[in-house]
Amino acid sequence: MPFPGTKIIPDGWSEHHRPVAAGGMTADCVIERVTDGPAPFPLLEGWTGRTRLWAGKARIQELKREQAADLAGQPTESRQYLIQLPYDGTLPDLWVGERGDIVTSAGAEYILKQRMTGSELWAHDFLAWENQTQQNP
Repeated sequence: MPFPGTKIIPDGWSEHHRPVAAGGMTADCVIERVTDGPAPFPLLEGWTGRTRLWAGKARIQELKREQAADLAGQPTESRQYLIQLPYDGTLPDLWVGERGDIVTSAGAEYILKQRMTGSELWAHDFLAWENQTQQNP
């Protein structure tokens, strides 16, 4: 309980600290969604099956949660990442889960698996996986 006449969070605290979150977003990234497209064969030239949703700056941090499994004889290895994206009204609604949207940054692709809602004051927080097997989704 605060002292009488004091506030736990002072006025202007949010706006004062907002640049901290934005300042940590230094990775250029593109977010794409796998969409329906033409019949599988023949593929149209240049068709990737993806639609670009957004491009901008993000914060990407590995969470040191490496996983390895052997599913149906196929060894798989993945890593988890925290991806923070701006909370400024420019980001579209993103899909998470098995058909999660794909974040590409510096040649690496991350699939959004989970949305976290704890810090939506300054940033959208997502958990993403990078599949490091030969069958990259």
